[in-house]
Amino acid sequence: VLSDHAVTIFSTVTSIVTVLLIVPFIVFYFLKDGHKLRPFLLKHIPANVEDEGNRILRDVDKTLSTYIVGQFTVAIVDGILMYIGYLIIGLENALILAIFATLLTVVPFLGPFLGTIPAIISGLLISPFTAFKVLILLVIVQQLEGHLVTPQVMGKRLDIHPLTVILLLLVAGSLYGFIGILIAIPTYSVVKVVLKNFIKFYK
Repeated sequence: VLSDHAVTIFSTVTSIVTVLLIVPFIVFYFLKDGHKLRPFLLKHIPANVEDEGNRILRDVDKTLSTYIVGQFTVAIVDGILMYIGYLIIGLENALILAIFATLLTVVPFLGPFLGTIPAIISGLLISPFTAFKVLILLVIVQQLEGHLVTPQVMGKRLDIHPLTVILLLLVAGSLYGFIGILIAIPTYSVVKVVLKNFIKFYK
């Protein structure tokens, strides 16, 4: 039983590290060569549906861009909440710690926990209870993000009901873990856009 748990933990950590290493390179090349992707794909679409194909690709591009902007918005809101919390707790260099937390919060799920490590260390230098207060602050902010900020920001930007966002994250997380949480919202948004366009085209 212990070995099974060890294998599961190792597999989860490996998948997280792999995603964190690969995603920045994928984003870089999409930003660098993204403008070449649509013309390339349109070459393989029949001429009689080229306009519809172009519209679908344009809408998908807009949806993914909106998701990225939404994720940055969530990270900034988290950073502001963490900054206010750090000030209340009485941590030194609260602004720098909050900025660090904001940068890592861009990475869903794991980022917020990694972002608070410097704050926890800073709290330990004051007292163990201060470090404990940092952990409590993290839990509070994550609860606010998961149940209020993310559903509202992502729901409004991507035209998805906040309850749908929560259900997507819960289902994807339980089925596919970290990777599921990472891709759930953008995948759902892209599928929704494609299906909506296909239905219009069919009608």
